Amino acid sequence: MIPIVFWLLAAGMLAAAAFAGSLRIWLLALIAATLCWDNLIIAAGSAIGAGDLLRNLSIPRYVAHAVLTPMLILVVFGVAGLRRRLWVWVLTAALIAVGVWTDLVHMSLELREYAGTLRYAYAHASPPIPSIVTVVVLIGVGAILWRREKLPWLCLGALAMFAAAGSGIFWLGNAGELALISSIVFTAFKLKNR
Repeated sequence: MIPIVFWLLAAGMLAAAAFAGSLRIWLLALIAATLCWDNLIIAAGSAIGAGDLLRNLSIPRYVAHAVLTPMLILVVFGVAGLRRRLWVWVLTAALIAVGVWTDLVHMSLELREYAGTLRYAYAHASPPIPSIVTVVVLIGVGAILWRREKLPWLCLGALAMFAAAGSGIFWLGNAGELALISSIVFTAFKLKNR
């Protein structure tokens, strides 16, 4: 039953990527496309089976999370019409560097099964500090947009992501990612059509 959830999340992310592309927010489209890949590999993991193929298809999932997740800060600053001051670039670069160091440099993946899914996951996961900081910044930008533009969607989507990731329920974290990406796309759409 759970693999169906990941197929649906992959379809949702693909739709979000297409919609972001139609709004010409190319970085967001790329991030959504990589999250589509993430969900596809989890959904198809049992069909692919354990081994080098599944492991090699899984590595881009982790590279994308480490490198692209902090770039959501740049995306939302652009969507919100806020200046990307030096600190925004430095923070984004620092979060990418931390993510690469903690998640990629010494990557060790192990096979895990969960409710009918088969995937490779970190053998020794560390707290996802870059993701946490990124979501906190997105909540802050969302709060600014809620107050300034009366658009609550980014703030609510980022809060949903924070709660979903903190729940410890594997599939709920991925659903939180879809809520977050969708909220950014919807916020951009609403701001563009004012």
